Amino acid sequence: MQTPEEYEVSQRIGLLIKGLKHKHGMSREDICRHLGIGMRTLDNYLNGVSSFKLGTLMKFADLCRVKLADILDDTEALSRLYPDNMKDKGSILTLLFGSLATAMLFESLTLFLLIMLLCYSYKDKNNQCMVAIFVVIYALSNAFGYWLKYVVFPAAANSFIQNVYAFSINLALSLFLLFLIKYRMKFAVLITRGRSSEVFEKSLVEAPLYFLALILAVVDFCALIENFIRNLDRLGMDEEKVKIFWELTFFYDYYEYLKAPLMLLSIALLYAGVLARKRNTQQPQSA
Repeated sequence: MQTPEEYEVSQRIGLLIKGLKHKHGMSREDICRHLGIGMRTLDNYLNGVSSFKLGTLMKFADLCRVKLADILDDTEALSRLYPDNMKDKGSILTLLFGSLATAMLFESLTLFLLIMLLCYSYKDKNNQCMVAIFVVIYALSNAFGYWLKYVVFPAAANSFIQNVYAFSINLALSLFLLFLIKYRMKFAVLITRGRSSEVFEKSLVEAPLYFLALILAVVDFCALIENFIRNLDRLGMDEEKVKIFWELTFFYDYYEYLKAPLMLLSIALLYAGVLARKRNTQQPQSA
């Protein structure tokens, strides 16, 4: 039987296992395989029937990318691994963005709003071309999201590889968005075959949208680099020397919360651009 202190550690490990399932999609079988124990042994540990062995605790700490002392003392480093971590943040805005952005529902909703805005601006070829750029990017983002979830992630060896794919694809899409915005007029001429002079007019929201796209690219780049730094041991460096980077998880933890407001702000700017041009075109008629 476990002592009260050992049982408290076991309950903590139970929460961490839920966190591994929630964030990395790891099953109990996967966890047992990494720990080198059987399912019944793990159940005995978590139910307080028997005590965790030191070697098993060390393997579990490595699996969670934290130090053994963090698990024993329940330090702040563990809070990011608990499945209900964001419920303790106390921010309604964070909860809203988190519950939406962590699921592909947010991406799908964003794409739906953009398509609606594309239809709304059908008489304004200038803004319609700008909206179409974002529609293309978020349609690709949705497609790649499902490809990652159902093809790449199940086949990936670990979360490091999963994150490399995810952050790299998002960075590529953000850079593509920058490229399309910068050369919007050229693409607009090709699409409209030069039949609309509106596409040559400068949009008031073009510069702010380019700036937002640049921030999105920076967030994706930082998340990708952080993923490599946090997993330097997987790249051949000495594990003891790189353990200090295991807690470098700012962009990993807050990735969705950083990108979601930028996505919503982009839609708001696009809508403001459509309204502004509609108002400008209606003024001469009223005069």
